[in-house]
Order: sequence, then structure tokens, then C-alpha cells
Amino acid sequence: MKKLITILMALVLVFTLVACGKTDTPAPTPPAPEETPAEEPVVEETPAEEPAPVEQPVEHGTLRVQLIPSRDAAVLDAQRKPLQDLLEAELGMPVEVTIATDYNALIEAMKSEKVDVGFLATTSYVLAADQGAAEAILKSLRYDVDDKGNLLMDQPLVDGYKAQLVASPDSGITSIEDLKGKNIGIASFTSTSGFVWPANLLADHGLDPEKDVEWIDLVGHDNAILGVYNGQVDAAFTFKDARTLVEDELEDVYEKVVFVTDTTSIPNDTISVIPSLDPALKEKIKQAFLNIAASEEGLEIIRAVYNHEGYAPATDDEYAMVREYLARQAEWDF
Repeated sequence: MKKLITILMALVLVFTLVACGKTDTPAPTPPAPEETPAEEPVVEETPAEEPAPVEQPVEHGTLRVQLIPSRDAAVLDAQRKPLQDLLEAELGMPVEVTIATDYNALIEAMKSEKVDVGFLATTSYVLAADQGAAEAILKSLRYDVDDKGNLLMDQPLVDGYKAQLVASPDSGITSIEDLKGKNIGIASFTSTSGFVWPANLLADHGLDPEKDVEWIDLVGHDNAILGVYNGQVDAAFTFKDARTLVEDELEDVYEKVVFVTDTTSIPNDTISVIPSLDPALKEKIKQAFLNIAASEEGLEIIRAVYNHEGYAPATDDEYAMVREYLARQAEWDF
């Protein structure tokens, strides 16, 4: 019996061992690898473009225009307001037209930017431009004239003019050489036709412009003509032909003030602006004067002011000869 029990226990043990052997022991789960976060792409920051500046129109209050006193101030003053009105209509802005006391005053006014637009005679323009005070935008056009003072209206307008020597028929002056020891009336010492070209003409004929003659500033070409007419001076240099300025009042002016000779051609006077003026406004001013000259009313006014018949674009290099003459004149003490 004991033997049977022992056998049974042995069988149970064997069965148990076999059963245990067939049971899979799960393999230990390896630790999950740590997740490495994906690298975010590097995006280079492009600085935001600044918006392009919007050009704002330059505000300009009253446009200040000044005339040179190349003739009697009362005559100029009578045309000042009509010219002002025409410019205001063309430009659509307030305009003030005034008259300078003299050429130098206008140059200084433009240099200090107290005047925006100046009617500058040839030499005055060069002096102002060389000081950085003026930029020529237009030059005047006129009819040429013959030695008897007749306008050559059947010929094209010209952008140059000449200076003339006039004298009393009783003066005995028939040539440049006859001026030695005489007094000569002029419009101004900065007048191209009244002094710069004449002084160089005297030097070309062997006279000393500083010592051989006496220059008398009569302030204006019309007054220089009147100086000869009234016997105030022996002769005068003016633009050709300044006798037209007084012919309505003095019907015998061509008999009492006679033509002697003239000079080489001189570049015409200018309408100039200060260089700092807005470029768009410069262009509007240029076009305004061209339009005025093209109208019947406007042409009448600019004729009355300076005997202008029209305008054309101007460039600074057209005035090179003026600079040459001024350099020569610098040797003289006036």
C-alpha cells in the first residue's frame, strides 16, 4: 500500500514538473527608447520691408518774383500787378511781383532766398549763378533791330542782342576812339550791354576803361538815353535800340540821340529761379511764362516790361563769354 502511494506521489510530481516546463516565461519588456523630438526647421527671419516713402508735394506759400530796374520804376510798377495776376492764374497759387532797388539787391535777395524768381539781366545772372543763387530756366527772345532802330519784324526772333553807343550829333563822337576824355552814361555797372561789353570794347580799341573815360550810372537804359538827349552826358551805352523806350514821349529822340556803333552779340537776359526751389515748381514756372508769352494779353505785358517777344529754354553754358569778359573786367577798379 505504502508502495502504491509513493508511486502515485511520484507521478504527481512528474506531471507538475512537466506542466511547469511548458509554461513560457514572458521576456522582460525592454524599456521604450526615449523619444527624441523632431528638430524644427530653422527659418531665417527676413526683416519686413519698410514701405517706400510717399513723396509729398512741397508746399510753397506765395511765389516771390522780382523785376530788375532796367527802366523807369514807374513804368515797371504799372505792369507789375497785371503780370502778377497772369502768373497766379497759370500757377494756381499766390504770387507777389516786386521791383528790386538795383541789380545787386536782387542777387542778394535770391542768395538769401527772399525771392524765388528773378528777371536777371545777362551779367547779373552770371554773378548770381556763380554764387549759387540762380538757375536760368528761360532766356528772352526779341526782334533784332537795325542801326536806325527799326525792328526787323519780318525776321525770326533772336536770343541775343547788341549794345550800342549813342551820342549827341553835336558831340563830335563818331567812333570808339572819340570817347577819350568824355563822360558816358550807363544803366548800371552790372549791366551787360550798358557796361560790361562796352568796357571791353573800349579796351579792344586801345582805351583804358578805368582812366580814359568817366562812367556815370544813370540807373536804367531809358535814363541813359535821356542823359544824352538832355545834354547830361556826352554819350551813352545801352542795349540796341533803347531809344524805343522813350520814343512815344520824345518824337525827336532819333535826331537828338544818334547811333554811332554797336558791339558783338550778347546772350539775352534770363528768367531765373533759386536752385533750392522744388523741381516740379520750377517746371510749372517755366511753362507759365511760355504760356503767358503765347497769349495776346500776356505778350502785351512782357513787351511793356522788358520788350520781350517770347521765351526759350536757357542753359548756363550759353553765358561762357560773359564770364570771360567779367574776368577781364576784374582787373579794373570800378
